[in-house]
Amino acid sequence: MKRLTTPSGKSFLYKRCDSGEIIVYSSDKENKDQDRSAIIITPFIENFVRQKVKDQGKILMGASRDAPPRGSLGYYIREMNQSPQQLSYLSAVLQEEGYCTVMKTGKAYTLIHRR
Repeated sequence: MKRLTTPSGKSFLYKRCDSGEIIVYSSDKENKDQDRSAIIITPFIENFVRQKVKDQGKILMGASRDAPPRGSLGYYIREMNQSPQQLSYLSAVLQEEGYCTVMKTGKAYTLIHRR
């Protein structure tokens, strides 16, 4: 497994499956590794996010579970009855793979496509 940190600095482990899913093991409250629970990011969600970032060039992440800003990735993900929380992990993976850059402006994070 690979280790990364979310844009806000939370450590996590992840691996890609042959079937395309990304399995994320978020750290516990003390920011230590755990393997009791996982988040699955489906190929559909990854491809959706990649396409939005590519099409817009720059888009607000909006990983808030409660009220992601209209027009953000989190807003669109929530409209699909998915948790915007997964964007915190997916954005870090996409940045690690060179697909985008994650920038912080105030308290918000923006994904910028690397052309």
